Amino acid sequence: MSEGYIGLAPSYGVFQKQVIAGTTATIYDLDFDVAQATQLMVSIDGIVQEPDYAFSIGRGSTGKMQIVFAEALTVSSTTGNTTSGSNSLTNVNTANINVGQGISGTGIDTDTHVQTIATTGDAGVITLSKNALSTQTGTTVSTGARIFVIYLGKQLLTPSTTDDHTVPLVEHFSGNNSTTLFSLARTPPNQSSILVFVDGVFQRGSGNAYTLAGASISFTGTPPTGTNNITVHYVATQNNSVPTVTNGSITNLSLNLDYNESTHRSPTVVTTTAGQTTQAIKRPNITAFYDVNSTLVLLNGIMLIPTTDYTISSTTLTLAGGAAATGSSLVVRYLPTTA
Repeated sequence: MSEGYIGLAPSYGVFQKQVIAGTTATIYDLDFDVAQATQLMVSIDGIVQEPDYAFSIGRGSTGKMQIVFAEALTVSSTTGNTTSGSNSLTNVNTANINVGQGISGTGIDTDTHVQTIATTGDAGVITLSKNALSTQTGTTVSTGARIFVIYLGKQLLTPSTTDDHTVPLVEHFSGNNSTTLFSLARTPPNQSSILVFVDGVFQRGSGNAYTLAGASISFTGTPPTGTNNITVHYVATQNNSVPTVTNGSITNLSLNLDYNESTHRSPTVVTTTAGQTTQAIKRPNITAFYDVNSTLVLLNGIMLIPTTDYTISSTTLTLAGGAAATGSSLVVRYLPTTA
C-alpha cells in the first residue's frame, strides 16, 4: 500500500471540497469554476472517477460551472416518514441503503445524505444530514450515489506585500568578537523559520549555538570579527495571500487582443470569394511577421487550429483545407507579440 500526500501547505492553491447527493441526473452544479476536468478529484461512493472519461466539465445556459457524468448514476427507491424540522427518516426499509448515500424526495432538502442507519427490520430509522422541510407519511424517497468533489487548487497564492511571513529574506550582521545579541529586522514566528550561518557555517538553534527570543538572537558564544559574516535566512512560513487587482489598474491596452507594443492591430475581416485559399495579413512592424502562434483565425465563427487548418508564411495566410465557401466570413485577430 502506498500513500500520496497532496501538499502539506501547497503554495499554488487552496483545496476545497463539495459533497453532492446523486440522483438520476448526469449533470450537477459545481461550487467553483475550474478550467479543465483534471483540476477535480471526483469519487462516487468512494470510487475515484477518471477525468475526461467518467466525467467532463462545462457551463450551463446560465453560465454556472457544471460536472457532467458519462453515465446515469444508480438510484434506488423506498418509502418512509419525515417530520418537519427533524433529521430522522422513519419506518423505512434500510436493506439497500448505505451511509453517505445521497437521498432525495418530497420534504427532503437538496444535497442531503445519509448520516447513520439504525436497522430494526423493515422499519429502520435513518439520520439525515439536514432536517426535513415538511412532514410526510409513506412518501417515496430515492437514495443515490454520494458524489465527493475535491478542487485541486482553487486560488492562486502569492507572497504578500504586507505579510512578512509570506516573503523570504536574507539579513547580514557583522561580528566583533564581543557582541552576542543581535536585533532582527522582523520577528520570526519560531526558530524553525530562520537559518543562521556564521562565516558560512550553519548554526544550530534552540539553545545550542544561539537562542531566539522575539526579534533577537543571542549567541551562546561570541561570533568572530568579520564584515557581514553573520547571515540570517528567513524562510517563508506562510503563503496565504490571494492577489487582488486595484480598481481601474487594468487599461484597455491590457485587455485588447490587438495590442502590440506601441500600436493597435485591428483584426483583418474579409468575406471570401470563389476559390479563395489565401489571405494577406498584417505584420507587427517592418522587421517582423506574425505566425500561427500569434494569430487567432475564425472561419464563420469557428476557431481554426494552427498549422492543421491554416499556415502562415510572411504576410500570407493559407487555408490548409482548401477554399472556403464563397461568402464565408474570415476573421484574423492579432495577438500581442514582442517582435
